[in-house]
Amino acid sequence: MTVATNEAGEPVAVVLGGRRLAVAQVDDIWRIDDEWWREEASRLYYRLLLEDGRAATLYQDLSGHRWFKQDYD
Repeated sequence: MTVATNEAGEPVAVVLGGRRLAVAQVDDIWRIDDEWWREEASRLYYRLLLEDGRAATLYQDLSGHRWFKQDYD
């Protein structure tokens, strides 16, 4: 997934379905650190409102710095 970020690392635009969409608003940000006893899973989630009116939840895998879209949207 392609995500453009600002200086703070927050998403400002995403490419979905081959279309670049600006982030109109960040509705929520939360972090999950889980299963530290096996293999660390650290993710930073963003609930976004995109310029076309769609809501999307993205997360960044903090160990690899890759972006993913949460599928329940």
